[in-house]
Amino acid sequence: MRLSGPSAISIGRQVFLSHPPLGERVRRVEFGKVIIEGRAMDTGLGWVLKGPRSYTGEDTVEISCHGSIVVLESLVQAAISRGASLAAPGEFTRRAFLHGRLDLLQAEAVIDLIQAGSQTSLESAYGHVDGRLSQLVRELKDLVVKALSLVEIGLDFSEEDIDAINRVLVVKHLRDALGLATRLIGTFEGNRRRREGISIALFGRPNVGKSTLLNALLGEERAIVTPIPGTTRDVVEGKTVWNGVSVRLSDSAGIHSSDDPIEQEGVKRALQTARDADLILSIFDSSVEWHDEDGVILEFLLERPGLIVLNKADLPKKINIPCLGSYKHSSLDISALTGDGLSTLQDRILESVPFPSEKDGIGLSRQRHFDCLSRIVGNLENGFGMVSSDAFDECLVAELQEGLRAIGEVLGERVDDDILDRIFSDFCIGK
Repeated sequence: MRLSGPSAISIGRQVFLSHPPLGERVRRVEFGKVIIEGRAMDTGLGWVLKGPRSYTGEDTVEISCHGSIVVLESLVQAAISRGASLAAPGEFTRRAFLHGRLDLLQAEAVIDLIQAGSQTSLESAYGHVDGRLSQLVRELKDLVVKALSLVEIGLDFSEEDIDAINRVLVVKHLRDALGLATRLIGTFEGNRRRREGISIALFGRPNVGKSTLLNALLGEERAIVTPIPGTTRDVVEGKTVWNGVSVRLSDSAGIHSSDDPIEQEGVKRALQTARDADLILSIFDSSVEWHDEDGVILEFLLERPGLIVLNKADLPKKINIPCLGSYKHSSLDISALTGDGLSTLQDRILESVPFPSEKDGIGLSRQRHFDCLSRIVGNLENGFGMVSSDAFDECLVAELQEGLRAIGEVLGERVDDDILDRIFSDFCIGK
């Protein structure tokens, strides 16, 4: 149980008896007894971290007892009866943010760290918690502040002969800021993929082996497999990790003509899933001859990233795909049933979805960051236009001040309570 706030130590001493009492030896672990309604219910360990040198910036008490749910619930209720209140989701991290222990970028990264589903997303999240992304955003802020200061000096001392020199420096700072902001924006898509996983749609006619392939790539029986065509009608999803990269696979209804409204809806959902995916696996049954409906699958791939997968390589090959050589997409033979070619397929998939390079190993991870940085880029581009067109400096000042407000939103220097509520609602209790 974790307690944080001005009464944490006094409440902790009432529910945990040790010698010396909690708080007399800061940052020392004490052995003691858990006291419920005046009686010892368990033994455990307790320690105190004095604010501001604690996670939340407040006095913090932590009590570790044995794993009994009854004891833990009784301990929590005993603390509540003495003035404590239940923590809301993410409240400890929110208090750390409000007390200046973390900026908002670092606070948001805590939940990314907890939810990291792969090695790459874990490393990225830790880089954010560690403050490396915050440092880059502060470098961006410093460049904008320098440019803004020079413009304001020009306004204050307009009669002095320093305006031309200042404008050269203003242009330099704006160019450097725009370059940094643009590079940070360029990391968003790749970092989103690292955090959420590459989305891959298995696409093809009924009975080409999509469900078997899904199960084989996931390493579990996720989709129902039968010899009857059209078994899958809704979207079936699964998540796995390949070489430290999180991957989301989606199987859906086979693409074919049908008068059945249920099958029509299944085909509609399959098409939408393929449109939304980062990569499409267009799957064909190599053991049967080319079918006219196979052409629909191939045409859908024309303007989209994907791979041509010839499944059922364990059977005699009969398919002959027209004009296959004219397609820019790679093709390979596999057998989802026997596993032949699956490791090569995984490698091809990872090669086909390159991650945009990060800035110093750090990338934007949330839509909020991307939106704010996009506004900043717009402000900086407008600023360039004003400098080159000899617009009034007052207009340039207003544009750069707007950019600084957007940077403040990224770091949490200016943020509304409703935005904080939305951010920390993603956290679990106790974080």
